[in-house]
Amino acid sequence: MAAENRNLTLPPLSRRRRPASSASITPSEPSSTLNYAKGYVGARWLASDENGDELMYTVEIRGVRESEWKLLKENVTQRHISWDSTAYADGEYVLRVTASDLPDNSPAGALTGSLISPAFLIDNTPPAITGLTASRAGKDSSLSWTARDANSIIERAEYSLDGGDWLVAAPESRLSDALELSYKLTLENLPQGEHTIAVRVTDAFGNQAVGKAIVR
Repeated sequence: MAAENRNLTLPPLSRRRRPASSASITPSEPSSTLNYAKGYVGARWLASDENGDELMYTVEIRGVRESEWKLLKENVTQRHISWDSTAYADGEYVLRVTASDLPDNSPAGALTGSLISPAFLIDNTPPAITGLTASRAGKDSSLSWTARDANSIIERAEYSLDGGDWLVAAPESRLSDALELSYKLTLENLPQGEHTIAVRVTDAFGNQAVGKAIVR
């Protein structure tokens, strides 16, 4: 197998945004589906050898501002991997996948080919909720707060009154498309007495923060 005949391609890599209940790889399916679990990153690639040699892969990772590659997985026989990203600091990373035809060749005759992925983001830190205040004016109560995330956009905010169902809260801008969003809502005809209002904010990577305010 000639080195120039080995072909490796990598699509953009990242975690799926919306969480699912489990993480699994199903190689028996033709598409080799990667399912999402919080904190896990999945990567897949295409590789071919014109001689039909069996290939195995070494996957390395580094931050975009780092200079040295760190081993992520070696002796990989399938064209996809997933790994727990919670051991990595938030930020942008790239992968390098190296294919080798060693399984069908001697160590002296084995050839390799490598490709580096586009940059992808690891974000395991929840948003910050600040300025959460609640006040009563007659029969109505107002609630306001600001949500901010350092790496990914605020995707959703919700509130719950006295442990009830979560209800969606729209930002003042009406669009959930920024790293920082402000919220203000009015709860009408709130019964007299003490009430607890919980606020939950979710970023694009499924990280959540919860805060609460008490209105009397």
